[in-house]
Amino acid sequence: MEKWNELCYILSENLPSNITEKLFEFKVIQAFEKLGWSEFKNEIIVQESIQLGSQRDRMSLDLVFQLPEKGKQFAIEVKRPNISFKSTFNRQLKSYIRQLKLEFGILIGEKIQIFYDGNIFDSNQLILLDEIEFKRENKKGLHFVELFNRENFSINSLEIFAKERADVLKEKVKLNEIKNEVLSDSFNEKVINLIKLELTTRYNEKIIEKVFKVLEVKIENKNKIVPVESFEKRKPRKYSAIENLNEPSGKLPIGKYVRKTFSELVKNNLIDRSEIKRLQRGDYSKTTFDIQFPFLAKENSPYYERVRYWKNPYHINGEIYFVCSQWYEVPANNDRPFYESWLRKRRK
Repeated sequence: MEKWNELCYILSENLPSNITEKLFEFKVIQAFEKLGWSEFKNEIIVQESIQLGSQRDRMSLDLVFQLPEKGKQFAIEVKRPNISFKSTFNRQLKSYIRQLKLEFGILIGEKIQIFYDGNIFDSNQLILLDEIEFKRENKKGLHFVELFNRENFSINSLEIFAKERADVLKEKVKLNEIKNEVLSDSFNEKVINLIKLELTTRYNEKIIEKVFKVLEVKIENKNKIVPVESFEKRKPRKYSAIENLNEPSGKLPIGKYVRKTFSELVKNNLIDRSEIKRLQRGDYSKTTFDIQFPFLAKENSPYYERVRYWKNPYHINGEIYFVCSQWYEVPANNDRPFYESWLRKRRK
């Protein structure tokens, strides 16, 4: 896991917010050299130019990885980490690896995406095998290191991985088909008819019809994504208390002070994506704020516990986060200086 954590540091945590694509490409090379690949030994080819139709028609791929006597193995397209992945990136990678007759390609930017273009899937499209976020202790990240470590690398291992993912993805497609069928209006009507049929063995049909005029039978997803607005409606008193913190900052208790000032930072877009990622790490939060839990957590995060995070969420970069509520301001444990030091850096 240490090797993956080091990759997180190189490719995410230790980057300037305005990093150029060229500099980030250098960082990607540095990361893969940590995995044993060598640009010096010509195992990493940078900006290889590919001949297309005419002599003037060429394109260049960011990084191609090759092994002695085995030739080219996989390719990487690098994108700036401060921009979101787009479908055009996939098409670009697809054209590159097909020109090189490769089965595997990787997009690296705000996250890592591994793609497959072979005959395991009955598709003419590039297949996304996996998506890995730059988070320390990420098990997917550990698997990525195992697959692409130079010492143990083999296309056969990647093909086994692709077959395993094919089974998972096919099952997911089938599950979605069944789920959509069950959630359809026509299926819902069938369920109601079955209930009515069961009841007619014991009750008058007219009475049953009257009952269903005041009842609604509906099949729904168990885990709904609750929009931010719904949180606001559920806890209006608590939410308004946060929004109306107009006392001078210095007089606010530490908890109210954190909520008020963090709301201002979010509103004014003063927290970049790299910092958002760091705020979700326990070690970074401990060092930076002297708190025992990650400053930010998503609801599905293993760190998230209702009792340790404020109930009202923050909507940042299209995602919902909760802020840690475990703040203290006593002589033996004073978190305010730590938070204010971090706050000053964000406001510069």
